[in-house]
Amino acid sequence: MDALQRLALLRAGSTVGDGTPGRPSATLEIVGSGAVVIACVLSSNGLELAVVDLRRKIKLRRFESFDAIGLVPLETLTRIAGTINEVHASLGSTCVGIGISVPGVFDAHSGVARAVLPLGWRNIPMAAVLDDSLPADVPVLIAHDATLGALAEFRMGAGRGAQRLLYLAGQQIGVGSALILADEQSGRSDHPLQAGHLIVDPSGPQCSCGSRGCLELLVDGRAMVAAMSDVSSAPSSMDAVLSALSQSTAVPAAMDRIVDHLQVGLISLVNTLSPDRVVFAGTLSPLMSRFEERMNAALELSVVAQIQPVTLVGSTFGDAQIFGAAELAFEPLLRDPEGLFKRVSRATAES
Repeated sequence: MDALQRLALLRAGSTVGDGTPGRPSATLEIVGSGAVVIACVLSSNGLELAVVDLRRKIKLRRFESFDAIGLVPLETLTRIAGTINEVHASLGSTCVGIGISVPGVFDAHSGVARAVLPLGWRNIPMAAVLDDSLPADVPVLIAHDATLGALAEFRMGAGRGAQRLLYLAGQQIGVGSALILADEQSGRSDHPLQAGHLIVDPSGPQCSCGSRGCLELLVDGRAMVAAMSDVSSAPSSMDAVLSALSQSTAVPAAMDRIVDHLQVGLISLVNTLSPDRVVFAGTLSPLMSRFEERMNAALELSVVAQIQPVTLVGSTFGDAQIFGAAELAFEPLLRDPEGLFKRVSRATAES
C-alpha cells in the first residue's frame, strides 16, 4: 500500500470514525488515471480490446474484425501486435500490463499456445512472437479465455465468496471451463480444465479433439440452434434461441435432450472436482435459468453434492473475459509496484 501511495496510485480520502472514540481513520482511494492496462480477447472473429484503469473502469474499447481461422497464426499475431501498439501509442496514462485471452490451452511456463482448437492452433510460440513486437518492459500475460472469465466472476461477480469455483461458459462453438481455488495465491488454478471434452455420449458425433460425444458438441450454441431449427420452417439463430429461453413459451423436445446431456456432464464434474459453486456463463446461463429446477435436481445424483452444498448460479458479467484479462495484466504491478512502474515509465519516456 505504501508503494502504491508513493507512486500516486493511491491517495488518502475522507476520514471515517467521526463520533467514535479515538482518532478518525483516513480511507484510501484508487487514482484511476495513474495506471492502465490493455485487455484483449482473441476469438475466431477477431480481437476485442479495452483499456482498463485501476478502478476497473473501461476507458476505451475497440474491436478489430478479421477471420482468425483463415489466417496463419503469425498473421493473426501480427495483427494483434499492430492493434495493441496503436492503442498503446495513444494512451495518456502509463500502461503497466497487457493481458490477452485466448480460446484454448496456453502454457504460461513455455509461452506456447498448445491447443487453441477454435483457431486450429497447436504448439504456437505465442509469447515469444508477441514479446518481440510489443512495447518493451510492459509485461505481456496470456491465459485461457475461460480461466480469465472465471477469474472475473470469482473476484467481482457471481463467484465472489466461493472456495472452489467451477466455471462453465457456453459459446457458439464449444464450452469453456475453469476451476478457481480460493486458497491459490492468485486465485487461479493451473489445472488445464477442458470440461467441454468430457465424454457424455460415446456413440455421439465426432469431435475435433478426436473423441466422440464430447459435452460441448451436445450443449453449445451449435446444438441449441440445431434444436430450434428442428421445429421451425427456416434455419434458426442464436438470438432466436436466447429469446425462446428467456420467454415462457414451450421449447422443442430437442432442447430437453441438451439439458439431459448438461445434467450428465454436471454430475461428473461435481463428483470429480468438488466445487462449492458452479457459474454458468455465455449460452449456458439462459439455459440454466430456464431449466434451473432440473439442473438442481441433477445434483441429487451427485455423491459429492449429497455431502456438501453446491450452488448453481448464472453469470453476472457481460465482459468477464475483458475484466479477467485486465486482472491478469494488473498482477505484476501489484506484486512489485515500484519496480514495474518505474521500469515501464522509463521505457515510455525513452520511446
